[in-house]
Amino acid sequence: MPTHLEQLDDELAATLRHNATELRGHALEVILPETCSPSWYEAFFAEHGIAGSVRLVAAHYFGSPAAVNKMGTDPAFYRLYRDYEYMLICHLDAWIFQDRLAFWMDAGYDFIGAPLFLPPCGRTHFLQRMAPFGGNGGLSLRRVDSCFRVLETFKPGVSLRRIGQALWFLARNRRWGFIRILFWLLRELARDWRGTCQKYNIYEDVFFTVIAPLCGNRIAIPDSKTALTFACEVNYALLQKEVLRLAPPLGIHGYDKYVDADYLGYVRGFFSRKAQCYDSEPALTKPLVSVVMIVKNLITSGRAETFDQAINSVLSQTYERVEIVLLDGASTDGTFAMLQERYGHAGNIAFHCKADRSVWEGMKNGVDFATGDLISVMNSDDYFRTPYALALLVQKMTATNADMAFGETGLVTDKGTVPFSTHLPSVLYCFGVVHQATLIKRSVIHTIDPFTRGHITAENLLFVAILMGGFQVVSVPETVVHYRVGGLSTELYGGKNAEKTAQDYVRYMKTLTTIGHYLQDEEIRLLHGFSGLRQVGPVRFTRMILKVGDRRLRSLLLAGLWSILSLHGKQYVKLIVLMLIKKTKKLFVKTS
Repeated sequence: MPTHLEQLDDELAATLRHNATELRGHALEVILPETCSPSWYEAFFAEHGIAGSVRLVAAHYFGSPAAVNKMGTDPAFYRLYRDYEYMLICHLDAWIFQDRLAFWMDAGYDFIGAPLFLPPCGRTHFLQRMAPFGGNGGLSLRRVDSCFRVLETFKPGVSLRRIGQALWFLARNRRWGFIRILFWLLRELARDWRGTCQKYNIYEDVFFTVIAPLCGNRIAIPDSKTALTFACEVNYALLQKEVLRLAPPLGIHGYDKYVDADYLGYVRGFFSRKAQCYDSEPALTKPLVSVVMIVKNLITSGRAETFDQAINSVLSQTYERVEIVLLDGASTDGTFAMLQERYGHAGNIAFHCKADRSVWEGMKNGVDFATGDLISVMNSDDYFRTPYALALLVQKMTATNADMAFGETGLVTDKGTVPFSTHLPSVLYCFGVVHQATLIKRSVIHTIDPFTRGHITAENLLFVAILMGGFQVVSVPETVVHYRVGGLSTELYGGKNAEKTAQDYVRYMKTLTTIGHYLQDEEIRLLHGFSGLRQVGPVRFTRMILKVGDRRLRSLLLAGLWSILSLHGKQYVKLIVLMLIKKTKKLFVKTS
């Protein structure tokens, strides 16, 4: 970990401590210029129980990019580490997600770092701008002897294969000026390679992963698609959401420069919790199901009778391994005592009472109290339609080793029960799945942690995170739940809260998906509840979705759009006709 800082601020100190903890199985060394005192780092290591040391090196290795490049291309620097097979250069603006160094050392590369990208140009997809080879050095694994050998024996020449890759990459991106620069650079390197590198301050990582391969020197480097699973830098958020999904790289470099602070906070917590809760979970065979039921003031709200129907629908389930987590949010009307009196005889009900400030805090508390492998949340005025509901969901999940299962829902209205248009991709529009009809691994809920982030539609955030993260989801094509319309959710999401709900939706969609890279906030808002179909019309709404460059996200959005159009086809055909008539009238008036 090279740095010129004699003492770190709180943020960098926290990063150092985190990275040292993740990489605790390896020798850790902070490299400082000889003009600095090592005392702060030595005290820091001792305070936190870190087996680290400090190495003082020549001061001319620090102070400017040129000086750092000199350190990275000086054979004397690599000679200091000839006792080691590999070194990991890990700058203090890098963040380690997981220690997979043994895997990457076994892969046998001489140098591996985050892939390089051309600057944005027009609407070119970011993956098209990813160079076929070349790696960043701020978080890079280097074989010490190989780097030493390249520096000692470098010979300017040409590699037709690498030059062909570079030419095709630049031509595909229409960077004709870069092609001229490439041939000019090869000519200059042939004349005086070391002087050219110094004159134009060619970065040491570019020297090893671009210049050396182009000039035909023997160095084993990965292609960019492999390298991005080791480390990311530019476009990290897009790579994680669109390519890597549930699998983080070993680490990221330049997190303070290239990663939005909100997303960085989310992804750090997500992968930390995933490692603790999800990754080590064995396959489920006969899982325990926890049905969480959150109640509050049932007596004064007049929901005692509907709750009887709800809890009896759970008690009558044929699946054997069920616990009911009955959590009262500190009712003031005697609800908790009433529930204990009515249902205290049931051996599989665990009674809890804990105050909460919102329905989502109540759900968080309920999940924390639950001991089951799988979680179902049943509201006080909804109920399972069939005694086989949980058995069907569990059977499908265990057969496929899924992370979530969902079934169909019937909406209970004043005019009777009507089917709800259940459709998983429609959760991207805050529509499509009712949480009462789902069964989700407790480890998945803990990993995503949807109920503590202050979101209004927290259950939909959970579904979007599951869908876009790449968790395994299965469906049961049978109505498993009846859902009464007009309950708490209507008050929570609609009416005076409708605008806040839409704003909140935009916020978490930008965190969980790549949508913010392709659409403006106002356009994303039109996706919420399919509101854009009426506001801008089906044609413009579809054209807006087609602007999304993430193929998977675009196909899911189109699937949701097709689902709602199929459901209300006549209505939207009529809308299109009316809009065409309106445009025709305007054109006629203008022509006249």
